[in-house]
Amino acid sequence: MIDPAARRPLHQVARPAVRPALGGADDAAAADARAIVNAMRHLDIGNGRLRARLARELGLSVAELNALAFVRDSGDLTPKHLSLDLNITTGSVTSMIDRLERAGFLRRGPNPADRRSLLLQLTPAGTQAMDWVYDHFHRAVSATILGEAAPSVPGVAKFLECTAAALEDLSAPGAGQEQDGPISG
Repeated sequence: MIDPAARRPLHQVARPAVRPALGGADDAAAADARAIVNAMRHLDIGNGRLRARLARELGLSVAELNALAFVRDSGDLTPKHLSLDLNITTGSVTSMIDRLERAGFLRRGPNPADRRSLLLQLTPAGTQAMDWVYDHFHRAVSATILGEAAPSVPGVAKFLECTAAALEDLSAPGAGQEQDGPISG
């Protein structure tokens, strides 16, 4: 197992070389896009490391923490939809829900729209845990906004929302079929 304390900060992690722009507006835009993708990859790594630490502190797996986040963010989520969000089987999600219920973070409730279905809800302890988790992310963003690299917040927020929407579009089944797959030849 990797010792989390032995990990180097992201700014010290070896990064792949960014291909230099060859000149012209298209090359500059491509270089900008590569720089943003690289920064987003580092954001994803930092996000993953923080989620892993917070999950450990709550006595959860990262998948269980993700499940709580989906339940919190959706408001009304069925076990079937949670299994789709987590990309796991309904049997696996049932076992996960059982563990989260035993831990006191989640409960099953009746679905008023469908008697055969259940809705998942955070318990007060689950809500408190997710507030604690999101507070960590809020502090990281606040430190950046208040730091020397203070961005144009509305511009960054719009950029991130548009990028999130584009990523969601690409995550849909059949999206990107016009592109070559990961292995071509």
